[in-house]
Amino acid sequence: MAEGKSNRGIAAALFLGERTVETHVGAIFTKLALPPGPDDHRRVLAVLRHLDAGKR
Repeated sequence: MAEGKSNRGIAAALFLGERTVETHVGAIFTKLALPPGPDDHRRVLAVLRHLDAGKR
């Protein structure tokens, strides 16, 4: 995700099914408390939270 890949791109790079990636990405969003919203870009928010956590 941090490299800007789509679920399909992540799946291809890791030799996984696209649905498997969707499940894991959804789990990441849940753990980071990023609920779906029409105006939010959850992938960007997830990466920003990851980077912010690394500063601590």
